[in-house]
This record gives sequence, C-alpha cells and structure tokens, in this order.
Amino acid sequence: MSSDRQKAVSKEQLLEQFGTMYDKLYAWREAHPEASFDEIASQVTPQRRALIGEVMVQLVLQHRSGQVAEGIVCEACGGMMVYKGEPGRDVEHLEGESHLKRAYYYCAHCKSGIFPPGPAVEVGGAQLDPRDN
Repeated sequence: MSSDRQKAVSKEQLLEQFGTMYDKLYAWREAHPEASFDEIASQVTPQRRALIGEVMVQLVLQHRSGQVAEGIVCEACGGMMVYKGEPGRDVEHLEGESHLKRAYYYCAHCKSGIFPPGPAVEVGGAQLDPRDN
C-alpha cells in the first residue's frame, strides 16, 4: 500500500475511533447531567489516552514499520540475523500505553536479538545501532 493510501486509511481509522469515543462520552454525559468537572474528566481521560496512544503507534510506524529485511548483520559477531516474526510490545509514555508490533531479528551465534530494527539498519550491511536494543 502506498504511503499516501496508508496515511488516508490510518487517518480514517482515527477519525472513526474519535467519533465512537465522542458518541460514548456524549451519551455518558446525557445520562449524568449532574456530573462534576472531575467526574467528566475521569471519563474523558482514559479514552483520550487510548486514542492518542493510537496516534503514537501510527507515528512510530510511519517510517519504520518493521518489515522483513534481508541481510541484517549482527553488530557483535558479524553473523546474519534471522527474522523471527512480529511480537507485540507494550510501551508506556506520557499519554498512557501503546501496543507496537515490530519485526524481531535474532542472532543464533550470539543468542541475542533486536526489537525493533532501528533507523541505523542498512540492508546488506552491519549497521545495527546499539542504542535501539
């Protein structure tokens, strides 16, 4: 899928999620006309955090979605790293939590892996940035 098409799909998904969140919160408020500001905030905050968490995931994956790449070399030993799938990972941030699924590569010789491959990965070269471990 082209990046423009993916952007449009991602944006549409977020707008749909926002619409669902708004409808749910609006209905809650209708059912609780005497709710205080703090009570309203206690309803809004977790849903806002979940929505912004989705935005965070989309931005993180915008340029490096963890696609399978060939020729990734282990920086420690020079051995070839093997693609082992896309396990999920929960990441905590100021907006709450996000769940990322990124590619995982493993070096059988060193018995080490990297999740995800960082921006320094160059296909066919030995350029895994150790800060990305």
